[in-house]
Amino acid sequence: MSIGQVNDMAARASVRQHILDVASELFYREGIRSIGVDTIVEKAGISKATLYRHFTTKDELVVAYLEAQDHINWQHFDEAIAEHAGSPKEQMLALIDATVELLEPGYHRGCHFLNALAEFSEEDHPVHLLAVEYNRAIRMRLSRLCQQAGASDENLTDQLMLVINGALSSVPIYGFMGPAAQLKTIAAHLIDFYLEKAKA
Repeated sequence: MSIGQVNDMAARASVRQHILDVASELFYREGIRSIGVDTIVEKAGISKATLYRHFTTKDELVVAYLEAQDHINWQHFDEAIAEHAGSPKEQMLALIDATVELLEPGYHRGCHFLNALAEFSEEDHPVHLLAVEYNRAIRMRLSRLCQQAGASDENLTDQLMLVINGALSSVPIYGFMGPAAQLKTIAAHLIDFYLEKAKA
């Protein structure tokens, strides 16, 4: 491959990332369905033809937005969990802590994936499927940690998922110091309760 070809690939990747960055901010801040291709083109300072060279449809761009956020979130979660290798209980608490860390001013509209589910109810739509898979992956990780910590049934997993998603959903309404501020306390109580119950 020539230097020219390498430079061309790098330039294309840079343009694609720019489009994705602009669209991602708009989708999260304003909502996916409310943002049209024309708005993305205008804000990104590109032509519509350039956008379609990188993303053949808006749905493809939305999927790329969620896939990128999935990578960001899981990198954040995995790094937090890795610091407590060998202690499932501490890993559960670290996952909760990592979730709380996401509840910051930049996250003012709550969860990207819960928002996407609210906008795309069609069960076979790729955006809906991706958002469901993200939530299932978190539940699977929590379930595995609960099992490893000694909580043999799924009650702890389900209750943790309930308070996590409740906290994320409350942020756009009440802000960070509303019900979401109780996430860590409630989760810690649930974990302690079920692990003590498992020992009895």
